[in-house]
Amino acid sequence: MTAEGDNSVLIQKVAKERLALFKGNKVTEVGEDITNTGALLNLIRIQENQLFRNLGNRMKAAGKEGLFETWMYKENETIQAAGKSYGERLIAEQFTETVNNMEGDSKTTLQQLLDLHLAHQVKENMSWFLTHQILQPKHSEQVTDLYDELCANLTPQALSLVECFKITDEMLSAPIARDWVSFNEYDNAGELDKYQ
Repeated sequence: MTAEGDNSVLIQKVAKERLALFKGNKVTEVGEDITNTGALLNLIRIQENQLFRNLGNRMKAAGKEGLFETWMYKENETIQAAGKSYGERLIAEQFTETVNNMEGDSKTTLQQLLDLHLAHQVKENMSWFLTHQILQPKHSEQVTDLYDELCANLTPQALSLVECFKITDEMLSAPIARDWVSFNEYDNAGELDKYQ
């Protein structure tokens, strides 16, 4: 994250690197029931595959002469969506692996958090899944019902779950958001060391 809290430039850089090395994720056909961890993770992989394939095709069509203009001005939304989908897939896969390797009482709660995270990602991108005909309206209902159920199940534990992360105020916002005048009193070259 930049000092100003803007991830857009970093996501653009990630998308560029990922596009250069892109090989599609292994995916399966979408089934009737998408309310399990595997099905939700599969949807995140499908979205990443399609976004990067579409971006690659558009960049190829732009050719060398149109590369800069297409990348900087025409495909910004696709670039941001592709970069974010890559990050979300990495998070989801690591979270899944961690939960799968757990034992004990915490596993059930973390499995619910994982499913909530995956359901949230699919729910937030439901219009994309519907317009690309990957999902049907009945799937939207399934995801919304799952999301609501998981929220209800986790609500009694919400405060203790948040406190487990020990997130400080400094972690919640960029320094410039707390006091932009002090942050800009001198040329800090984007470094945060002197501003604490």
